[in-house]
Amino acid sequence: MNYEIIVATSNPNKLKELHAIAKPYTLTLISLNDVQLKLNIKETGTTFLENALIKAKVLAKRVNKTVIADDSGLQIEALKGFPGVHSSRFMEGHPYDVKNAEILNMMKIHKNRKAQFSCAMVIMYPDKETRFFIGTSSGKIALDISTVQHGFGYDPIFYSDELKKTFAEATIDEKNRISHRGRAMNKIIQCLLEKGLIEKVKVGR
Repeated sequence: MNYEIIVATSNPNKLKELHAIAKPYTLTLISLNDVQLKLNIKETGTTFLENALIKAKVLAKRVNKTVIADDSGLQIEALKGFPGVHSSRFMEGHPYDVKNAEILNMMKIHKNRKAQFSCAMVIMYPDKETRFFIGTSSGKIALDISTVQHGFGYDPIFYSDELKKTFAEATIDEKNRISHRGRAMNKIIQCLLEKGLIEKVKVGR
């Protein structure tokens, strides 16, 4: 029987990536939409971890299951870490192609294009035991918006040092292997394995 976890998100792109990571294990990830929950969460934290904890605590009060919450974003060295925790709220209401174009515009005067994606992911069990994990992925801001767009958000302008291409040009498996969210989620998978709550799916049975 699969172990069920409710994820504090309704973002279909994020869920698609997490489902791909969970697939090889006896783990079922349930979205807020699946349980018909709408959470009005004010992300008032100053760090990714603070915001992830806020989300986890709010969701844990509504359900009697293990929950996962994350907060992530793009941090650009030349812009002193901007947009950081404001990544999703930067130019709120505008599509990401407009946001990405504005980031590239802001970077015109900077030679240093170093950047990283960061993710803080929290798992909270029904007894309120809480663990948190951090994942990062280094790269740089591309000179142009990628014309290949498999990803979402800022993926079309983030050139991965490890993949040697933008996140938008990567397959979901390539991205999950080295992405900030993939690394954080894989740490949670390891934690669940060590607790004996999940196991690898046995192929051919």
